[in-house]
Amino acid sequence: MIEQAEINVTIPAHSRFVALTRVIAASLAAELDFTIDEIADIRVGADELTSLLIEWAEDHGIGAVEIRYCLSGHTLEIEAAVGSGEAGEPRPEAQTLDSITKQILAAVVDSFEIEGGRGRIVKHRASS
Repeated sequence: MIEQAEINVTIPAHSRFVALTRVIAASLAAELDFTIDEIADIRVGADELTSLLIEWAEDHGIGAVEIRYCLSGHTLEIEAAVGSGEAGEPRPEAQTLDSITKQILAAVVDSFEIEGGRGRIVKHRASS
């Protein structure tokens, strides 16, 4: 089992790559011995985070999303930001989350924050 690691991935800002982020999140959660339910939760969280940022990137003409997966102890943290590639740095504009998205994220991860082309979710493994 991996106790601590950081994995960085850059994907094109296109919805067909959301599945890749789910697979990576699930694989890393399994490395941390998350339960099947916890793995399902982090998959949903990764999906929501990536989908929102891809949508934001597309709206602002930015072609990539950079994702950092951090494993530490019993915690998986996923941070993502629209890429700095050719279109420049993310703009500090507000990103509004609808109430359904907030409810989904609140139900599946321990904490989340998403704003202005950047986001972060955190999931802790339940104590065994």
